[in-house]
Amino acid sequence: MLTSAGGETLAVVNSEVALPGADATAERPSLRLVTDAATRRVAYALGAIITLGVVVRFGSLGIQSYHHDEVITAMRVIPGSFGEMLHKLKVSESNPPLYYVLAWGWAKVFGLEEVGLRSLSALFGAATVPVGYLIGRQLNGRRCGLILAGFVALNPMLIWYSQEARSYALLVFFAALSLLFFLRALESRGSGRDLALWAIFSALALCSHYFAVFPIAIEGAWLLLALKGRRQAVLAAGAAVAGTMLALLPLLLAQINPRHIGWIAEGSVWTRLGEAGIGFLAGETGHVIAEPPRPGYAVVPAIAVGAAIAMLVWRGDQRQRRGAVIALVVGFGVIALALLAAAAGKDYVIARNLLPALVPLAAVVALGFSAAPRRLSLLLAGGLCAYWLAFAVYVTQTPSLQRPDFRVVGQDLGRAQARRAIVSWRLAADPIRWYLPGKAVQTFSGLTALREVDIVSKPRAAGAAANLLPSFRAVERVRIGRLTLTRYRAPHLVNLSVKELKRLPTGFAANGVVLDRPPPSRGLRMAVASNQVAPRIGISQNQVAR
Repeated sequence: MLTSAGGETLAVVNSEVALPGADATAERPSLRLVTDAATRRVAYALGAIITLGVVVRFGSLGIQSYHHDEVITAMRVIPGSFGEMLHKLKVSESNPPLYYVLAWGWAKVFGLEEVGLRSLSALFGAATVPVGYLIGRQLNGRRCGLILAGFVALNPMLIWYSQEARSYALLVFFAALSLLFFLRALESRGSGRDLALWAIFSALALCSHYFAVFPIAIEGAWLLLALKGRRQAVLAAGAAVAGTMLALLPLLLAQINPRHIGWIAEGSVWTRLGEAGIGFLAGETGHVIAEPPRPGYAVVPAIAVGAAIAMLVWRGDQRQRRGAVIALVVGFGVIALALLAAAAGKDYVIARNLLPALVPLAAVVALGFSAAPRRLSLLLAGGLCAYWLAFAVYVTQTPSLQRPDFRVVGQDLGRAQARRAIVSWRLAADPIRWYLPGKAVQTFSGLTALREVDIVSKPRAAGAAANLLPSFRAVERVRIGRLTLTRYRAPHLVNLSVKELKRLPTGFAANGVVLDRPPPSRGLRMAVASNQVAPRIGISQNQVAR
């Protein structure tokens, strides 16, 4: 601003002197145009990132077949009435009810097949992308927001669980919203609206997955310490979240069953933690299918993360470093609390259970890149996003990086021509049943008469001696992606115990057994339908019908 000889104010706009007495705000059309143009560019960039996030999730939604946990959702939990779903949730699951309530209604419209059921998770996964932008913008402005949105859109781990018919995409979505309003509540010094929304989304995160309690506990404690002048409002918000947890407690206690999740603690917790780190950088890469992780795919992302941390330390300003501290405490706090629970005997440390830590940790990387000079920032962040995008495309073309193709396994097994047992990995039994024609059953004990034994194994185990009776001879061996089907037949029925069958070599640590038989003849079906002949299926109490 300048003053004229007569004492009138002169407004300076774009280095030019305006007329005496002019309103400086009104005389800034070029500045407004610059601001509007910048806003439009951000909006276009965000729209492109969201579109990319939608495409990578929905575009390949049906490529992979269901895996074990998804089959439990589709086959056991949600097909029946709403009341049956709630009962199955209690006896068959180890998660809260929100996803299953939504999936039950969703399946009525879109069906139980892969694309229809998984599209619910893909929708929540895509919706997390703009939430990532809002978190980044809250931490350090629009550039940080766009970088974090790009990470959320293309991170392989988030893509994987956006394409799984389970509750993990809901967990990430609501945990991200909880983080957003936690940050806003800190900035607004405890705005009632921000605290209320934090409580609502925290409660929804808890209703999606029990591990949401870890980030929510950290955020709640931080709010209580940071907003001492608003302690009553913070306590009220925290009480609402605690009430949700108490309401879920009876279900949680009823769901405790070592058969459901006891397998998690079988390996070293530190090995699983390392696998989670690889997963956060490069997705599941197959180790969820009883294979070791592929650390080679995580090298480029790890280098990018290191560069981001270096930039944050070297060039980060006070706001960026403060935001990084908050995000690190939330992200690593989730992992630390999970390890404490493991030390106390509740060891459920596995990559997907640690997903609430992923968005906060990605925010730290976004803050590091936003601390770099603009061009370098875009180069580094764009390079990491480009790598992840290329990797996402590569996964769609690489069966060894996908879930096992149980759809093709079912096709190659075909309809039973004789009484048969199918032996494979314990967690493969339900997917095989899902994709087989007819009504196969899983059995856990007893003696059964068979003419055929089909072993679905890892390829390296396919050549091992099957230890079957001499009556059985190998008649077929087929490679199916990362699995191999070997078919054995006998000239007549042979009695075999389930215990013997489970000992057959598959390359997996524990096997399951599925029993199948030819469909009844047309005459028998008609007789059964007219109640003239009682069906004789011969299934023991230890066999579970599909």
